[in-house]
Amino acid sequence: MTKVAIHRRDFLKISSWSTGGLMLGFTVPGFSAIATTLPFSECDFFQPNAFLRIDKDGTITIFVGKQEMGQGVNTSLPMIVAEELEADFQKIKVEIAPFGTLAEGAHDTGGSMSVTGSWDELRKAGAVAKNMLVNAAAKRWNVNPGLCKAENGTIVHSTSGTSLTYGQLACDAASLPVPTEVTLKNVRDFKLIGKEQRKKNLKDILSGKNLYGIDVKIPGMLHAVVARCPVLGGDILSVDDTAAKLVPGVVTVVQYSGTGTPMNVRAGVAVVATNVWAAMKGRRALKITWNEGPQNQESTDLLFQTFKTRAKETPAKIVHTAGDVDAVKTSKSLSLEAEYAAPFLAHATMEPMNFIAEVKDGKCELWGGLQLPDWTVNDISQKCGLKKENIKVNLTAMGGGFGRRLQFDFAIEAVKIAQQLNKPVQVIWDRADDLKYDNYRPANYHHLKAKWDKSGKLLTWEHHVLSTPIEWMTSGKKEGEIPSENVGGAGKDFWYGIPNVKTAYTPLDFNIQRGWLRGVEPVQNVFAIECFIDEVARKMKKDPLQMRLDLLKGRQPFEGIWGGTVAPERLAGALELAAEKIGWKNKRPKNRFLGIAGHMFFCDSYAAHAIEIEKLGPKKFKIVRIVSTIDCGVVINPDGLVNQMEGGTVFGLGQALKNEITVKDSKVEQDSFFTYELIRFNEVPPIEVYAVKSEARPGGAGEVGVATVSPALCNALAAAGMRPRELPIKNAGYVWET
Repeated sequence: MTKVAIHRRDFLKISSWSTGGLMLGFTVPGFSAIATTLPFSECDFFQPNAFLRIDKDGTITIFVGKQEMGQGVNTSLPMIVAEELEADFQKIKVEIAPFGTLAEGAHDTGGSMSVTGSWDELRKAGAVAKNMLVNAAAKRWNVNPGLCKAENGTIVHSTSGTSLTYGQLACDAASLPVPTEVTLKNVRDFKLIGKEQRKKNLKDILSGKNLYGIDVKIPGMLHAVVARCPVLGGDILSVDDTAAKLVPGVVTVVQYSGTGTPMNVRAGVAVVATNVWAAMKGRRALKITWNEGPQNQESTDLLFQTFKTRAKETPAKIVHTAGDVDAVKTSKSLSLEAEYAAPFLAHATMEPMNFIAEVKDGKCELWGGLQLPDWTVNDISQKCGLKKENIKVNLTAMGGGFGRRLQFDFAIEAVKIAQQLNKPVQVIWDRADDLKYDNYRPANYHHLKAKWDKSGKLLTWEHHVLSTPIEWMTSGKKEGEIPSENVGGAGKDFWYGIPNVKTAYTPLDFNIQRGWLRGVEPVQNVFAIECFIDEVARKMKKDPLQMRLDLLKGRQPFEGIWGGTVAPERLAGALELAAEKIGWKNKRPKNRFLGIAGHMFFCDSYAAHAIEIEKLGPKKFKIVRIVSTIDCGVVINPDGLVNQMEGGTVFGLGQALKNEITVKDSKVEQDSFFTYELIRFNEVPPIEVYAVKSEARPGGAGEVGVATVSPALCNALAAAGMRPRELPIKNAGYVWET
């Protein structure tokens, strides 16, 4: 059993409303306090914290602070509370925690941190409520609390068998003092966590009742469709909106300037109408002359040529060193050098960007899906001249995020348009807008070198990362700080035990917006790392799996980039499980080949993919099956974990086979799912998901399953005599059959 102290300074007792009764509330560390009840005689519910309310009728509502975008937090997070509360999970209601009921930043959702970042707080929230309910029952029965236990939404007297429901005890509990210490359950005593649970909103999703941002309707709401400057940083020279205003349903046409920063809102002309179709027709009728600015001739062709040249030059920054790479001398036959490349990528969420804003008398109200609502409010306050305290946010579910809604250019657009109207307005992006004006995963390039001795010991590892950085995260970096682009194995967190290591970074500017994509920096770096370690093993005539295990096993845990602990043995476990399930050591049919790859995600989770292909001809193949493994510590919801790993695998498969954003004259060329191809149902091979059994603290699962798909596939192709070094592999003439 785990004892957890709750300090009195973490609790709040405040006077009630004008009736003069007592309201009792408390917080767990990092979260705001919230009032609990009316005066006892008028009590309707018990709400000991911002995450949990128990009504007199027995209804238990759990409020989810993280944003739901398909990853299942509206199921996994309530499971944590319900486990400690000893409640019937099937009867629990789940709602979005209203913005402002939690501490700043607690609503923000990204980096696969929802479970691992909320684990302690949510367990404590459930345990404290249970403790108060037990004490309430003991007081009513006039017995020792030790004779009472929580069980499936009731408190049971162990001697007499008498029981009271949580609803019956709600008001009694609210009148009690908050405990200063609670006991958390032992992991081995969990009854709910680790058992499969369907998503709480699954029925609503399947029936079309689930409300996304694009579904929200506000009385009197207008709709806006925006013509944006095709080149980032450009502006409007002139607008002829005569024809647009003649379209039935069009109310007005408004303009706004860009926000003046390279990673934010473009200048735009918005057609505002009573319906979306009229706004779209009106946009087509606009005649706009743009000032594209001086950076209107950039192309991805030229960018990758520059990458190739700069990769062989002195890096802009040395990021991490161990030992002395330059002092190691070997013959050319005992060394290898290779380069890898990957393109800009779009998020391509199923629900395109949309947002609603209303601005009246200096007050602003917002409706929509945001991964970083606090950041959004702060930015809107600064860029739109509104007081932060006058901005109200109504959060909704999102039809996909993948990191796109970490940015909030679409929200700022809505506010800029609403400031020129007297009604709420919903900005709608169509699919072309969504692909042409995204915040793209940075294009990246990698130059790697390795040396070994005659005995087969790997002596050196050099990794030079070049990329178009996520500017708003790298500008202003202090001397010695690690560029985010090196996170994910290209810095201090490199997981293989090699005595001499040097990693470096060179940024190249490029005039399109960049942002995080599902899997973030590991998706950029793991492809190169896991392909190159495979190449080195094959040149040394070693088994690629065994070489990885030799470099991982026995290596002591070490501190990662952001203070977490990297545990190489856990990555070895994920690789071994993948190898076992794919049959790595088994005899295979003719023309069947295997590839494997693994990685660590922010010290919390470790994953691997093993892929079997059938070679059908030169550069022609079929994917037979994919095995996906993960060690993410304690698994909250196995069904949700499988969903996330399957989804991550399909996401990564698209990146390997065909996803690519290209740019000409500083304009993105892709504008639909015909030109930016996604993996389709008939193209998905069999996927098997396995979790390493663990009692470690839960880690993230939403992104960890993406990064190793591309290298595992390319390593399988290499085993078949083909070695792609650029993504997507279709550009090198590779053809796959389904």
